[in-house]
Amino acid sequence: MKRKTIYKGAILCIVSLMGWTSCSEDILDEINKDINHPTAVSSGFIITHVETSTAFSVSGGDFNSYLAVCMEHEAGAAEQMFITDHRYVSMEEPSNFGNNWAELYNLLAACKNIVSICSEGGAEEGNLINRGIAKALMAYNLAILTDLFGDAPWTEALDFVTYMSPGLDKQEAIYKDIFSLLDESLADLGSGVKSTVGNADVYYGGDASRWIKAVYAMKARYTMRLLGRASDRTQSLNNVLSYVDQSFASAAEELKLVHYDAATMFNPTYVFCRSRDLNGLSKSLMDKFISRNDPRASQVAVNTSYELITPDDETYNPIPNGTGDKMQGVYSQSATNWSETAPTQLLSYHELLFLKAEAQARLGQDASAALKAAVAASFENLAVGVKAAINSTFKNKVSGVCTLSAEVGETYFEESLKARYTANPLKEIMIEKYLAFYGASGESVEAFSDYRRQTYLNETFVELINPNNQSTTEYPKGHFPLRIAYGSGDTTTNPNVRAAQGDGSFVYSDPVWWAGGSR
Repeated sequence: MKRKTIYKGAILCIVSLMGWTSCSEDILDEINKDINHPTAVSSGFIITHVETSTAFSVSGGDFNSYLAVCMEHEAGAAEQMFITDHRYVSMEEPSNFGNNWAELYNLLAACKNIVSICSEGGAEEGNLINRGIAKALMAYNLAILTDLFGDAPWTEALDFVTYMSPGLDKQEAIYKDIFSLLDESLADLGSGVKSTVGNADVYYGGDASRWIKAVYAMKARYTMRLLGRASDRTQSLNNVLSYVDQSFASAAEELKLVHYDAATMFNPTYVFCRSRDLNGLSKSLMDKFISRNDPRASQVAVNTSYELITPDDETYNPIPNGTGDKMQGVYSQSATNWSETAPTQLLSYHELLFLKAEAQARLGQDASAALKAAVAASFENLAVGVKAAINSTFKNKVSGVCTLSAEVGETYFEESLKARYTANPLKEIMIEKYLAFYGASGESVEAFSDYRRQTYLNETFVELINPNNQSTTEYPKGHFPLRIAYGSGDTTTNPNVRAAQGDGSFVYSDPVWWAGGSR
């Protein structure tokens, strides 16, 4: 009995100790968890991140700010924008775009992660709507990457374990992948699977039918982008019309971020201008408005007192592009630079209508109805930006009344634009499209790609007047950027990117592949 009691006591003691140890380990495990950096995140949360970052950092960020100056939507008054306007050193400098370059690859990796999570063997296997959204967003960001940089790391770039220094893919091959991603996206989005992403999808709330329209809008844009390389241009133009017909029916369906509330989130163009105040009103842009009797001329200029003014006002003082002085608080500014809550457009309804008008004109069809609708939609979009500036909460900036509307755009077409369209349809379409991309919507990036595409097609419809664009001994092909420099993060660590970057002068001499270059 005594021995049995001893054994029993020992067993109870051991069991007690085991229980105490187990409990302690569980507690320690909980204590050691990093709840701020979970190892598993739902695809919906990642989609939210990709969508907001794409709008804020890619479409409406530094790319847009620099290219707005190059495209003469804006002019530089100080610091980086003054340097860009005068072409001292800017577009060839990797440090200017290091953050944006890195962010593009972060977003592409995030999209790849969503696809993995929602594919076979993933934590959300069968979540085809989220996978389709991710593929569409991947195609969009991949297109921005190659449109601006040309050849770039891609097929090896997202395998961080195997490839420490990924090689560059040719732009032609990247574009094939873009269209493959869009086709795969359509298949997923049209699968009939019920969406669970809800409001985590800040663009469309998980509405697959609206995403399908956005994907067709992308296919229309990128098919037109490759027109100079198309083996059958007529077929490509007809494809553009087909894609447009399956896309947006109104501005309500645009691919855009609208969640700027002037409290916790602000339009990125506004953030840039408020924090740095480096831009001024572009004389080149205003002269185009004025020469065309365009109502926008009296709706986009503000003086140093932030009053909406007309070009006849004695305080009207735009910056002469490329030759202005380095001064802040002296020149007039764009009203839209103070548009706190204007949406950032990834792909707008007016762009889609301009694509339709261009395709029709190139096919010899009457594009007047499409152009009239495009102009009306672009006026309405600009009105949103001007009204957002007038309603700005920052020191009550921009006083005045916005009179722009779709109806004003239609009247402008009938009274001023229609006769010019009849004389030269394609020219007027492309000039109006360029003017429509001005504002707070982040569309100067697309204007830059459009301009380079037209140059390859030997079309000089949009006249840029900055004298620093002209040829010099140092830059015999001119000093207008045909692309931008690779990001500093890879020019310093990846020998493949460093070799492609060289001294940076290639940005003024080597077009990207779809604009007639070899890389």
